[in-house]
Amino acid sequence: MTEVFENPVKGWVTMKEAGRIIDRDTSTIRYWAETGKIACFNIGTSNIRIVNVEQVKEYSANHSYRLDRPKRSQKKKTS
Repeated sequence: MTEVFENPVKGWVTMKEAGRIIDRDTSTIRYWAETGKIACFNIGTSNIRIVNVEQVKEYSANHSYRLDRPKRSQKKKTS
């Protein structure tokens, strides 16, 4: 018989999954973790890092911003 265990890291996801959830690049999540803006833990021996998804959402909503990209037709032409 197979026993079902509760997830011991409930609410924690990989950096890649966190990036998908908040529509950001993984490098952004990694930067936030390396600079201490969000908590991050390594699991296993394959250097997988997990972050708290609620903390990532909160930081993204309150402390980060996106720069609007100019449209191609609005870029200045240099001749």
